[in-house]
Amino acid sequence: MLEDRDELLARIATLYYYHDQSQQQIAQALSLSRSNVSRMLKEARERGIVEISIHYPIARDFLLEQQIKERFGLRAAVVVQATPGSDMVTLQKTAQLSARMLDEQLDGAKTLAISWGTTVHAIVDLFTPSRRYDVEVVQLMGGVSSDEPAIDGPSLVARLARHFSGRYRYLHAPLVVDQPELATALLGQRNIAEALEAALSAEVALVGIGALEPSVSSLLRAGYLSHEEFAAIVASGAVGDVCARHFDDNGNPAFPEIDARVIAITLAQLAAIPTVIGAACNSAKARAIRGVLRGGYLDILVTDSEAAEAVLELDSRLVRTAVLSNL
Repeated sequence: MLEDRDELLARIATLYYYHDQSQQQIAQALSLSRSNVSRMLKEARERGIVEISIHYPIARDFLLEQQIKERFGLRAAVVVQATPGSDMVTLQKTAQLSARMLDEQLDGAKTLAISWGTTVHAIVDLFTPSRRYDVEVVQLMGGVSSDEPAIDGPSLVARLARHFSGRYRYLHAPLVVDQPELATALLGQRNIAEALEAALSAEVALVGIGALEPSVSSLLRAGYLSHEEFAAIVASGAVGDVCARHFDDNGNPAFPEIDARVIAITLAQLAAIPTVIGAACNSAKARAIRGVLRGGYLDILVTDSEAAEAVLELDSRLVRTAVLSNL
């Protein structure tokens, strides 16, 4: 039976990873061949019975944290030292500190609302709460049903809820629909309206920040935007998105043609949540990060040093340009 095999895989993994027994010792104890033990350890990882997290030593740039916090009026900013030439390591470091920051904000919270995407997925992977919080996890935006289901909202809320009370709420709707009329109809459906109402009542929200750069756009990669739509959004002056809601350099809502087709919390509704943590790394997202900060949608930002430096430089340049244009 499958349950019996799962039990055996878990037992072998426990002996290997927790009790430091060699594959040969496990094979002798369970009357298996060493090669069979090796294959079963691999199977346990592939099936998610074993999850391996690498916790990198994390250095922070406190000067950049202070500059970002003061420049944009944030409650807190966390800036990890980027690892040059390794975006994946930088992402892991950013996710680790984002997970710690999330844990620090949950005391007294009853509802945690989250978006989806690569960064949020990495945070969920690394999240280890300091205690068992009585928290329900809810979605801020519809799902994507892409080739990467692990980064999608339904998967993430269920996985994150395991660390808490086990309670979670799906938003049973696609993220973007074909027509504004369909979006209006779906938003009027009771189960969808109730799910979004639960998100609006959240004390804490965790969101990723999307950039209008093809190399880092989750919406483009997931297939919710065609390349033609993507180009039109860029041409409109939009610079990024949070929860698939696009905004311009100053954080103002942008490109209403797409906005009217989105099933998600709005930017104004997001800003009304008491604690919003935004996480993003990579200097390619600098303009998007700067826009969401200018819009006042975040209370806490977690990013990396290369992105933070790019955000500050970009903000100084754009502010100077705006001042000169008004002379």
